[in-house]
Amino acid sequence: MHEYWIGKGVDYDGIWKAYDSGRGYMDKYQSMEVHLIRITLSQQPAHLPLFNHEAVFKTLKGYFHDMKVLCLSPDEYSEAGPLFLYGVDRGSGIWSFLGELRQLILLGTTLADEKVIGQKLENMDKRFDLLRKNFGHSVSTEDFKRFMAAKTPRQLENALQRIIEQGIEKIEISQRPFNGNIKDTTASSVDIKKLLKDADGS
Repeated sequence: MHEYWIGKGVDYDGIWKAYDSGRGYMDKYQSMEVHLIRITLSQQPAHLPLFNHEAVFKTLKGYFHDMKVLCLSPDEYSEAGPLFLYGVDRGSGIWSFLGELRQLILLGTTLADEKVIGQKLENMDKRFDLLRKNFGHSVSTEDFKRFMAAKTPRQLENALQRIIEQGIEKIEISQRPFNGNIKDTTASSVDIKKLLKDADGS
C-alpha cells in the first residue's frame, strides 16, 4: 500500500535493473510492425491526480501477457511482442498502447465485449466477418477458440472486472501500422465496440 500511494519501500535498484535488462524489448520493438489500440475509460476528474494509473496500467499489461500465454501456441508466444504504453490522455480518458495487430484484435474485441478469458463470445461468425473486413488475415479464429476454452486465474478475473468497472467507453484499433505519426495512425482506427454492436444487430 505504501509503495502504491506514497512511494515508501520502492526497490530503486530493482526498477532500474529491470529497465536495463529490458533493452532487448526496445530492440524487438524496432523489428515489429505495431498498430495502435486506444482504450477509452470513463474520465477521471481532471482536477484530481490520476489515482488509478498504476492499477490500470499493470492490469492491462499483465492481462495482455497472460492472454498470449493462454491463447497462443508456445512458438507463437515466444515470437510475440509485449504491449507498449504510448500515452495517457487526461483530457479524454484515452490510454494508448502499441502492439502487434493479431494480439490487439483479441485484446480489443474481448475488452470491448467486457469478457474475460474463458467466457463465451456470441455471434462469432458475424464478428469474424466484420473483423476480417477491417483487419484482413490478422484475425485468428483459433485465438478466439483458445480464449473461450481457457480458464482465467481468479485473481486475473477479479482484476479485469475492476477494469470493466472503470467504464470502458470505446476500444479503437488502427488499420494502418504505426509509423511514428500518431494523427495518421489514429485516423485509420476502427471502433471495436461499435463493430460488435453492428454484429449483434443492435
